[in-house]
Amino acid sequence: MINLANKRLLLLGGSLWKDAIKDFADEHNIILIATGNDASAGIFEIAHEHYNVDSTDAEAMKQLIREKNIDGVYMGGSEPVISVACSYLNELGLPCYCTKEQWELLQNKSKFKHLLIEHGLPVAPKYDISSLEDIGSLANEITFPVITKPTDGCGSNGFSVCNNLEELKEGYKRASVASASGNVIVEKFVKNDGVVVFYTFSNGKMYFSGLEDKYPVRYQEQGSYVAGMFIFESPSTMAFRQKFDCKLQNMFSSIGIKEGTIWIEVFCDGDNFYFNEAGFRYGGSVSIYPVDYLYNINQVAADIYYALTGESKIYGHISLINPAKQKESYYCVYGLHLNPGTIQSINGLDEICEMSNIIALPITKVIGTNVASTGSITQVFGFVHFVFDTQEQWREIVDKIHATIIVTDEAGNNMLVPKINADSLKLRL
Repeated sequence: MINLANKRLLLLGGSLWKDAIKDFADEHNIILIATGNDASAGIFEIAHEHYNVDSTDAEAMKQLIREKNIDGVYMGGSEPVISVACSYLNELGLPCYCTKEQWELLQNKSKFKHLLIEHGLPVAPKYDISSLEDIGSLANEITFPVITKPTDGCGSNGFSVCNNLEELKEGYKRASVASASGNVIVEKFVKNDGVVVFYTFSNGKMYFSGLEDKYPVRYQEQGSYVAGMFIFESPSTMAFRQKFDCKLQNMFSSIGIKEGTIWIEVFCDGDNFYFNEAGFRYGGSVSIYPVDYLYNINQVAADIYYALTGESKIYGHISLINPAKQKESYYCVYGLHLNPGTIQSINGLDEICEMSNIIALPITKVIGTNVASTGSITQVFGFVHFVFDTQEQWREIVDKIHATIIVTDEAGNNMLVPKINADSLKLRL
């Protein structure tokens, strides 16, 4: 293994798992450098040096990398940052887990679906609609409900379920505004419960890294369905792997993917699976923790090592998961969502983290953050990662979370939305 001592690592994000980055850096005496103009970002807390440079400005980043003798660049999870970085890193000859072409292929929902079809993987039927005018001309051919979403969006922004022609027109407009390109996908609505599958790549080999059941919720009438929670391992795991592992390995090999982390969202309709979209990064609910807990793969350590050396290595737990944490049958990622307002105080986080069942509690917002009413993932406060054995135990932990964590606005109101109703969701255990 290459000695990492005194290597200079530029961090482009990673605040939600800053402790995991710091643990690995401290163990190997790596010098951490942060960039950006948000001094409240958690990544600034662990950096030895920091510079006020826009991470999406390619020319400024290239200059910084040259002037500060950067040995490698670690990309957190921000899609705009990764999109820019994968171009200039290859230009500078620094290790990068993906090419610009690979990133765009997996990022663009339409292109990704074409790739899936080429490799015999099922996708939801799509309507050939490229403008509002097309909706009127195809009205008699559309079977509702359908969904609309931007081809290049993320985080459920611009996503709508449409039950009639008027809703379709409004959903199309909403998706078009949320898309950088203005392009919109219209396709059959498949029951929104589904699964998300994770894979880790090293030297071209694909390592299965978990299959979670997805429990979407909608907190606002006009809002998107967002991640209420996820539970590993899905009862569908073995059936899914037998059907699709080999096809997915062949598909990713065909476009030259050798390193990094990929997640894929898949909808379920009875016994049928429909592949939806992918991310060439960690999952938004901070999937590094369940991947480590369930499969002994520390993706943060592996990605840092690759960024600094260009060599691939699968790391085990290291210190990402406290070995004292008890093993249970199920792993839950529980989303904490906020009502609109400005955060005045945050209480109860330390008490929750001290519970034996709690694995991690990454928080996305700080005091002073203004939470707008978007009905999307932008209203997420954080994700509680915990383990449990029974549905009753799940209820007890969720009750404790909502009784303990208090996020108040300037009027003293608790901004945290009410707890998820397990009965309405019908936990698939």
